[in-house]
Amino acid sequence: MNPLNLPVVVTDSASQLVQDEVKQLNIRVIPLEISINGKVYRDGVDINPEDLYAKMRAEKLDVKTSAPSVGKFYQTFLDIIEQGSDEILCITLSNKLSSTYNSALLAANMIHAELAKKRVVVFDSLTAAVAQGFLALEAANQLLVGKSLDTVIQFLTVARQRTGLIAAIESLKYLAQGGRIGKASYLVGNTLKIMPILTVNQEGIVAPIAKVRRKDSIIPNIISIFIQHLKGAKKVHLSVMHADKWEEANSLQQALISQGLPKSIPIEPFTPVMGAHTGPGLYGLGYYYE
Repeated sequence: MNPLNLPVVVTDSASQLVQDEVKQLNIRVIPLEISINGKVYRDGVDINPEDLYAKMRAEKLDVKTSAPSVGKFYQTFLDIIEQGSDEILCITLSNKLSSTYNSALLAANMIHAELAKKRVVVFDSLTAAVAQGFLALEAANQLLVGKSLDTVIQFLTVARQRTGLIAAIESLKYLAQGGRIGKASYLVGNTLKIMPILTVNQEGIVAPIAKVRRKDSIIPNIISIFIQHLKGAKKVHLSVMHADKWEEANSLQQALISQGLPKSIPIEPFTPVMGAHTGPGLYGLGYYYE
């Protein structure tokens, strides 16, 4: 139940939120789905990131991902309304990376048509992973202290420009297979042994932000790019993420701490539904700054 009639935040599992945060802030997380050799798993529910990445290294898997259905969003929205909420804010990963945003929007329109006095707003984060999660957390915190839905939407429109993902990947193979980079780019990168550092740009698209040839220059490059993005920041929310790259993630964490950042920087496994497209071997960081 929602006795205070507060707006409720809904997001998808690409946001990588941890259960303690979800429960404390009453956020509803809808899992995306991953199909591995024909068997379907719910992201963040019944698939272990470490197991997936180990299998991707050892076996040739047929891995596909899919957005939550319109029906799943519709039922989630309806359940929240029946529990006492008149307003819902649904924050999705970038519409350029998934059809999740479109599914949520269609479900919201169905709710509007049936229950005209209820309000469901679907907000495109234009990002993913922990950066998306930071936006969901900030929105939920603001709504819990009584800020209006419109005020929070205005905040998110500015805040999403202060989020970022910066990550190195071991191989362009998986991105090429999924059509997220051209085959020619993969072949050139593979031949020259170029290791790209990627970001999700302001349009919500995965794009290269740097290219390196030496492994020992990856972390300095990630930190340099990160610091450049933080000009004028008063407070930084930060998390390190990795897909079967624990040692490198730990080194990145320690390098960030050496820059004067808090020692409490968490290290999180990269969500499987995103790692399915990048493959094992990713490590980097996600952030939001005030």
